[in-house]
Amino acid sequence: MPLGEGLRLTIVSTDNDGQGGEAAGGENGADLHPVDDHELDSIRDMFTALRGCWVPPPKEAARHGMEYTIRFAFKRDGAMIAPPRVTYASHDASSEVRDIYRDAVDAALKRCVPLHFSERMGEAVAGRPLAIRFVDDRTIDNAK
Repeated sequence: MPLGEGLRLTIVSTDNDGQGGEAAGGENGADLHPVDDHELDSIRDMFTALRGCWVPPPKEAARHGMEYTIRFAFKRDGAMIAPPRVTYASHDASSEVRDIYRDAVDAALKRCVPLHFSERMGEAVAGRPLAIRFVDDRTIDNAK
C-alpha cells in the first residue's frame, strides 16, 4: 500500500466467533486485554490486535446487520492522535442502539490502545488515517 493512503479494517461479528461478552472475558469483555507486550511489526499484526480487542454488544442489546465505522490515526508510540470520529452508523438504527455500539467500540479501543509498535511500524503508520468498520452479522432474535 503506497504511503499516504488510508488503512481500512472490517471486523465482522458472527455466531461462530466464540465472542459475545461473557465468553470473551467477563461482562462485555471487561477483563479482556488481548494485546500482549510483543511489538507489532506489520499491518497484519496491528489488524489482528485490533480484532482481538473487539467484543460485540450482548445479543439482547444488539442489532443484526448493524454497521458502525470510525476513523482515527495513531502516533508513532501507538497512542491515538485524537479521539476516533464516527463516520457511519446504520441509519435505520435507533439512537439507543447506536449508543450501545459506540460504547462497545470505545471499550475495545480502551482495551487495545496504546498499541506497542516496533520503531519501523510506528514510522509507517503514524498519522495515516485508519477506518475500522464493525459489522454485526450475528443471529439476533429481537428487532431493534
